[in-house]
Amino acid sequence: MKVAIIGAGVAGLACAHELERFGVYPTIYERKGFIGDIENHVTATMHIITRPIKDWLEYVKSKFNIDIVPLNTLNTVTHHSPNKTTVVKGNLGYFLKRSRDEDSLLGQLQSQLRHSEIILNEHADYTELSKTYDYVVIANGNSDYTNELGCWQERVSGWVRGAVVLGSFDPTELVMWINKDYSNKGYAYLTPFNGKKASLSLFVPYTSKQDIGQYWEEFRRSENLKYTIIEEFEVLHHSGFVYPHKLDNIYFAGISGGAVTPFLGFGQVESVLQGVFAAQSIVQGKDYEKLLKNSIDKTIDLWEIRKSFNHATNKDYDVLLTLIGIPGVKQLIYNTTLDGIKYGGKILRLKRKLTSNIHK
Repeated sequence: MKVAIIGAGVAGLACAHELERFGVYPTIYERKGFIGDIENHVTATMHIITRPIKDWLEYVKSKFNIDIVPLNTLNTVTHHSPNKTTVVKGNLGYFLKRSRDEDSLLGQLQSQLRHSEIILNEHADYTELSKTYDYVVIANGNSDYTNELGCWQERVSGWVRGAVVLGSFDPTELVMWINKDYSNKGYAYLTPFNGKKASLSLFVPYTSKQDIGQYWEEFRRSENLKYTIIEEFEVLHHSGFVYPHKLDNIYFAGISGGAVTPFLGFGQVESVLQGVFAAQSIVQGKDYEKLLKNSIDKTIDLWEIRKSFNHATNKDYDVLLTLIGIPGVKQLIYNTTLDGIKYGGKILRLKRKLTSNIHK
């Protein structure tokens, strides 16, 4: 069986790893001249997002033998709205390094491959590959091909302005800011590399590259952030709904498969799972859409939360953080196994339907 994978990102490497477990050794085509992320940054995974999976790192290790060592555990989340700060502590998730380093997420995934061929500096053509390979997995980190083939429905698009900054940080703390004045319908966050270096990012949806710099300066001014900046970057962020996830012998996985969720979406957990499930569908003949059902359902629920977040005001943000700070509510949201995304999405969807019926 011949399998080509376009893209040596999270989904592509996870797919290759799973194929190798079945004795299939794919060829991976990567357009960059290296394996890793262009921008140095740190991402976070939070248990409240990955439920009902209790611990996703333990899950992928036990189920698929993918061994990922996090940069650090996430033990504190500090939320800031315009007039309120709420701190939550507990076993909340993980930090992952995204860079070209060997201990980065992509570096770790690559190190676990044994026989897959990786061809760098190759801008592969999926139409040609689909003629010479039994299967092609598109995991190239964007929606270009999915959109070209008519399978992409845009949900959220915007820009991320980020920087690597120096200062004094708690290596286990995620700091988040929500404020309409500088983030529109987005948010800002700080994720530490260590006690002296961190990644600072602002995501502003529904904006242009020309305007993101102005939002960035307003964010830093409003929050009085005077960290020393040693690197800066701007990245276009896309989130969309994909259907179908397979056309003939072509599979979509990762960002190409809609793995970046429309709210709080780094996409790395879903990218790992989509890569693995694409491999299982190829080798075992399983229905790819059925394998992805839980991921698709979560995306739909997060879309409902995103729509509610879009309509919130700064006053709503203050009220939200006040509620999160209530001990019983805090415990229910962060320190239980309750799938709050699932039930929250369904409640918001029901509320929208009821409101629509009332106005008819």
